[in-house]
Amino acid sequence: MARRSRTRGRTRPAQLAAQRAAPTIVRHPTARPTRAPVRGGTARATGAPSAALERAAAWERGYVVKDFRRIGIVVAIMFVLLALSDVAVQLLRP
Repeated sequence: MARRSRTRGRTRPAQLAAQRAAPTIVRHPTARPTRAPVRGGTARATGAPSAALERAAAWERGYVVKDFRRIGIVVAIMFVLLALSDVAVQLLRP
């Protein structure tokens, strides 16, 4: 028994051109351009958050705290190495 190909068949050039054609947007000549509404720093959601949202937020906060801790450890090690290199340069200088 022959194996079936899992690819789509070839499309006709006319169909392909029709799919690629961008839709035309007709605007009224006197229409003003729209702008996105300006929001302050307020939240849009109201009411109690869902349990899934709370879990996701807690996971994100934990990740950020761990990330800042890692950055702090790297910076502290960098300063220790900088101080040690300064001492080594002073000892090796004639």
